[in-house]
Amino acid sequence: MATAAAAAENAAWQYSLPDTGVAPSYAAVTVISQMGERHGGSKLGMQTFELTLPLSDPRKTSYGDWYINAQLDLRLTLLNAEGHLHPEHDEMYSGSLPVTMIRNFASGNRLSITVAPAVASDFGGTNRFFDVVGGSTYTVKHSDSLSYTVGMGISPRFASHAVVPMVGFSWQPNEAWDVSLRFYKLSAMYKVNERLAVGPFLSGYNHSWMVNTERGDKIFRFRSLVAGVTGEYDFSRAGQRKRIITASVGSTLASVAQFCDRTADKDPVESHHYKPGIYLSVGVDFRF
Repeated sequence: MATAAAAAENAAWQYSLPDTGVAPSYAAVTVISQMGERHGGSKLGMQTFELTLPLSDPRKTSYGDWYINAQLDLRLTLLNAEGHLHPEHDEMYSGSLPVTMIRNFASGNRLSITVAPAVASDFGGTNRFFDVVGGSTYTVKHSDSLSYTVGMGISPRFASHAVVPMVGFSWQPNEAWDVSLRFYKLSAMYKVNERLAVGPFLSGYNHSWMVNTERGDKIFRFRSLVAGVTGEYDFSRAGQRKRIITASVGSTLASVAQFCDRTADKDPVESHHYKPGIYLSVGVDFRF
């Protein structure tokens, strides 16, 4: 009886790393040129470096009917601040360990639940820079050309609102176009050929960190609306999963940097609004 129970447990639980092991599956560099303040004497620009290390292969890791994806996301942001904006440190660090449970249904619908311990700080003597974020989404396959997603995200410590709604969709009106809203990025991609797709995008670009200031620990938040053109090139060989190089160029349309209290309402104590700047981003993605 014990042997049968152990066999059933082993059948329910499966774990595997990707074929490439714990090697980076995503890397990107994003640059925002220095932007002058609209009504003030400060300037702000930044460079962000992102890296993802896979900790499981979601196609081969599962428990019962649930597939499991785990990864380590790392980000370094270097600030170029001048004038009246005075962060104590120019280096901002972020890291998270998201674990996602995925349930696929026969109808084509999908349920995802994510929990992620996260840190975000300048590590300049601050405390309380740890958070546990997460969320859940449900994707409905309406047809072969249209699916939509509803859900919610949770970030108790850093976000303006602890719980925020999440919506998205993917629509293919014909074989050449793919219009989608994913993670607050609206894009319309035109398929030039089997490997190359290009199109316009409109996206939010947001980061928050716990930082040390002369007034004590504060949340430093940067939010920007970005518009531009993006391209994706699939350089995978026959038999390989997608391997995509992405490149985007555009402009920040509206940007704000704020120091906020750590209260429940995250009240801003200092705000700076900036003129448009140049936005550039290049990345490589093996996560498919």
